[in-house]
Amino acid sequence: MRSISVITTFSALGWHSYGKRMIDSFVKYWPKEIKLIVYYEEKPKDVDYGDQVQWVNFEQASPELVAYKKKHKTNPFATGWKIGTDPKSKYSYLWDAVKFAHKSFCVSHAALNSSTDIIIWLDADVVTLNFVSREHIESLLPQNSYCAYQGRKKIYPECGFVMYDCTSEYNEPFMKEWQELYTKDKLFKLAEYHDSYLFQHLVEHFEFVFPDFKHTSISGSHPNRPGVHVFINSPLGQYMDHLKGARKIKGKSKKEDLYVNRQEDYWKKV
Repeated sequence: MRSISVITTFSALGWHSYGKRMIDSFVKYWPKEIKLIVYYEEKPKDVDYGDQVQWVNFEQASPELVAYKKKHKTNPFATGWKIGTDPKSKYSYLWDAVKFAHKSFCVSHAALNSSTDIIIWLDADVVTLNFVSREHIESLLPQNSYCAYQGRKKIYPECGFVMYDCTSEYNEPFMKEWQELYTKDKLFKLAEYHDSYLFQHLVEHFEFVFPDFKHTSISGSHPNRPGVHVFINSPLGQYMDHLKGARKIKGKSKKEDLYVNRQEDYWKKV
């Protein structure tokens, strides 16, 4: 049995919008031996979840993130516009390197400093809805795979839940290369600048360079089109709902998001 911890991060505004709901449901439904490590820039006041939730000062843990944000604070081509386009055109998250740097540096710092065999990145807008099976969650990352994620057809992966084997020989080079995409501005040579695209780039790069590098998609089969909500239709859907985008306002995913026959009570009431 491999040890597991879960990591996440959110802004001060995100705490009120979705972060508190995420942690409340995690503490209620996840096994007590699995800790949630929250990287914060402004710690919520008057909260105490006991030993299951650990808090990490993000700025102290990752000065690289602080330096990156300072360097590119006023750079439109790192905050929503692709290099070579007009900064007066429409913003897109696809090229908001600064916004998604928080997630990238959170994952890389946690993986390089983990005290557990496996870390799981879990988006802060994920709500846990049923008791989580520790054995099932661990089984999603095969022993010979470095990472497990939700692959999609024709588009970058869904990275709201990603598992990493921190004992793997690939862990350190993978995570350091991820950091260098930011610290050495390598990401600006890529087609998109957000974390999911960078993750896909790294997986493909390591697969090409290292013949023994293995990775696993837990999505199963799904419609052959981009934009499908693979999270809730994957094995994770029996435990969690991912409130992507406007779903945060409703508090649940939409009925039309489902393309598998979910039998859990939560999904029957969507």
